[in-house]
Amino acid sequence: MRLSPIYVLVLLLVSFGLQARTISDITIAEEVRMDTDGPVLNLNGAALRRTYMIVRTYIGGLYLENPTHNGARIIESDEHKRMLFHVLLKRVTARKIARALREALVVNISREEQERLEPQIKQFLDMFQGKLYRNDQVSIDYIPGLGTKVSIAGVEKGVIPGKRFFDALLSVWIGNEPVSETFKNNILGIN
Repeated sequence: MRLSPIYVLVLLLVSFGLQARTISDITIAEEVRMDTDGPVLNLNGAALRRTYMIVRTYIGGLYLENPTHNGARIIESDEHKRMLFHVLLKRVTARKIARALREALVVNISREEQERLEPQIKQFLDMFQGKLYRNDQVSIDYIPGLGTKVSIAGVEKGVIPGKRFFDALLSVWIGNEPVSETFKNNILGIN
């Protein structure tokens, strides 16, 4: 059987699209599985986070069961989600990253929501101990019916019950006051 050149070209294009993306020499998988029996999540978008416009801090990837460009729909959905970070800094304290996340979080939620979520915010911050090194990964997973599972450098740190905390945390990157509009558009798959 002889394959037509057009068929071969289509096959190559489709398989190329299922490969990984590379940003700043870091390979970002197009699909991940949360657990061995969990659903496959698809990369919605990935972005490089810079601070002070020149310091490459991390690469973030947003994985969803059903990718969409609509940030509000992502936050509202009660499906599995993952925000995955690849640390680019040579070395940074986990507490410094946690403090930066807290600062970004509080500008995206109301004072009332911040007060309501304070125990969960504290639990989240307490998970960040020690140092993170270049190429370490931080996974923040939302699991319906369970809550927000945090893993740092391959070690599960704990679960924060409920959906509300993950929604608030996700607003750091896709909310009204994201860490950067470019980052937001990239992880929403708009750019």
